[in-house]
Amino acid sequence: MVDWQRILDTTGTVLRGMSDIAIINTWLEKDDQGAFTSIVIQVKSSSTEDVDRLDGALLSLASTNFDADSRRRLIKFYAIFKIAELDRYREFRGFPP
Repeated sequence: MVDWQRILDTTGTVLRGMSDIAIINTWLEKDDQGAFTSIVIQVKSSSTEDVDRLDGALLSLASTNFDADSRRRLIKFYAIFKIAELDRYREFRGFPP
């Protein structure tokens, strides 16, 4: 018998991960100021679950990107992300596991 709930849960997780990468890629397409503004808006308007997931995706992409210029930009984006998160939650929430 097929466990449809498990399949749906897995599919949802994959799609959310792809969505996170798409969000990050739109930031990379912008100049720094536009990207920084988009990051702050994204952090302030997303659910806590979405912020946590995007935090993990951004950190992972920043630490594994092979292109040095992209990696530097992603690290800047991550710093802005964490500052926006600090502003929203009024505390440093740490790093994803």
